[in-house]
Amino acid sequence: MLDKIGKGLLIISLTASVMLGGYLGYTRYFVELQDRTVELCVDLNDMRKVAAFEKKPLGPILDEMKEQGIVSIGLFEETLPDAAAAGRLYYAKGSGIIRLKDVLPELKPLAKQGRIQLGKTYIYAPDDKVRKRVYNQLKWVVGENNIGFLGREVMEINEAEEELRGLGLGLPEDQVDYLTKKGLRIIPRIWNDPRYHLGNVGLKINDLAAHDVVIFEGEEILGYPEALKALSYSLKKNGLKYGYIEIVKQDGDKQLRRLMDLAVIRVHSVPKEELKKLNKDEVIDRFVRAVRERKVRLIYLRPFLPPQIDAYPVAYNLKFFGQVKDGLNKAGFIVGQPQSVPPVRVLDWQLFFLGIGIIIGAVFLLNYFIRLHIVIMYLLVALAAALLYLAGLLLPLIQLQKLLALATAVIFPSLAVISSLSREQRPSLVVLDATLIVLNVLAEAMVGVFLLIGIMADHRFMLGVETFQGVKLALLLPVMVVAFYFIIKMGTGSLKDRLLYFLNTRVKLATILLGVGVMGGLFVYLARSGNFVLPVPVFEKYFRNFMEALFFIRPRTKEFIIGYPLLYLAALAMLRQRKHWLWLLAALGTIAPISVLNTFSHIHTPLIISLIRTFNGLVIGVLVGALLVFIFDPFFRKEE
Repeated sequence: MLDKIGKGLLIISLTASVMLGGYLGYTRYFVELQDRTVELCVDLNDMRKVAAFEKKPLGPILDEMKEQGIVSIGLFEETLPDAAAAGRLYYAKGSGIIRLKDVLPELKPLAKQGRIQLGKTYIYAPDDKVRKRVYNQLKWVVGENNIGFLGREVMEINEAEEELRGLGLGLPEDQVDYLTKKGLRIIPRIWNDPRYHLGNVGLKINDLAAHDVVIFEGEEILGYPEALKALSYSLKKNGLKYGYIEIVKQDGDKQLRRLMDLAVIRVHSVPKEELKKLNKDEVIDRFVRAVRERKVRLIYLRPFLPPQIDAYPVAYNLKFFGQVKDGLNKAGFIVGQPQSVPPVRVLDWQLFFLGIGIIIGAVFLLNYFIRLHIVIMYLLVALAAALLYLAGLLLPLIQLQKLLALATAVIFPSLAVISSLSREQRPSLVVLDATLIVLNVLAEAMVGVFLLIGIMADHRFMLGVETFQGVKLALLLPVMVVAFYFIIKMGTGSLKDRLLYFLNTRVKLATILLGVGVMGGLFVYLARSGNFVLPVPVFEKYFRNFMEALFFIRPRTKEFIIGYPLLYLAALAMLRQRKHWLWLLAALGTIAPISVLNTFSHIHTPLIISLIRTFNGLVIGVLVGALLVFIFDPFFRKEE
């Protein structure tokens, strides 16, 4: 009686934690409903190329874009070669000015007077605004002492021309004025240079105060690695958001995201080289998917260029941009400038209460391995709660959230499978019984899902500033825990005797080869959990597209191809008392609840999308699993 009452109180406490997780999930869902505006941005350099192909003026094309609702344009910083090509300035090495006959007339007298030095760089900038901008940008990098003037319009820089050629020199004034007058919102694209540091990165950002979002270009974030704190401070001070391009690797990106907190916006773009391999419909689907499933709120559009398309790129791309907008509208989004949404954050006491639920789940799981007296269970819960409280005092809240999220992702898939497959029952209608067992696994795994949703109901996870840590552990540990549990339940006697019984099992060569295949499959299963490990085969891409077209939200392949079918076979093995290979079937079947929790650990994915994805995976998994039970049941029946 005492044992039942004690466990009942623990279950009530766990239920209360789950309800809190559900409440925090509802709060997150309500915020996600308000966040439905997406910004479309087109690259100015790309649009110049589009106009040049048909020898049309750029202005009318930009006007048509604006009529479609595209009011943002990406503008790269100017470099010395860019400025020279546009006729805004002239630059040359000192050695070139002295040796070459065909030199700018304004520099010839200086060369004759012997005022030109071989190792220095000279810039002739007659326009006052251009000269002031270039001077300031150079001053911040090379230092004021290394810049002089030969007259009013010629700058002398004590630096080799090669060292200055790739340096970003700010946004050209005439382009900024032109785009602003057209009512376009400029998104600066800024280059890094190793000479930016704590003392000058703020000056660089102050020059961009008139804008709202900045995207950094190249392999490094501006000021990486030492000046990221100064960079984030300057961005916030000037009201600038950091637009980070998802999937693209940039040194300093993760650090800056954390430092920027709410002042970030997720950007998606298709790189030029990749765009050449895709057609228009594929790109549109990709953009809509990114917005719908990953909270991307800024689409950086790249136009299609000949020879990939026909001889009318202007009309083609304007139609393409309009179709992107229509696709987003059909998906329930509005094209415009995204507005800030209320921040979501888990309070200390809420996290502690959710942690108690996780601790209770861990004690229940331990109880399957070692039978615990109810008093011992309560002592373990109290001790773990005290350690959790101490961790809350010593660790940053975000680190504790990550640790608890990982613990949830390991404990509850393991507990769901072990508890559901440990109940002895006689089969009546075996397909129905196996289905009820699988549904029970999912129901118990959803306890962990609600706790996970509550723990990570934080705007930093929702914006992608912070991410779930320990993905590989969360994918592998539950499989190992379930396998170990059913291994030690084989045979009789002490734990040592049961392990020896398992190790002395005779294995055929075919079984060994099957084991090698399983290990290979597990490697692929783990490697495919990231974005940069194994590429997606072409046939799988087609299959994914087919599933997305069929179900709107594509279910996770490993759930209905591996997880649920093997979970059904594990249920069948348990029902037919064929427990010799139950450890393997149950362990691999654990992939289904693992994948479900993994789906909800992607907090940047809207909650409703994760629910639909899970439901679709379950529906297909049940159909495939039930069919397998019908096929394999005759082989699993005991001989009379």
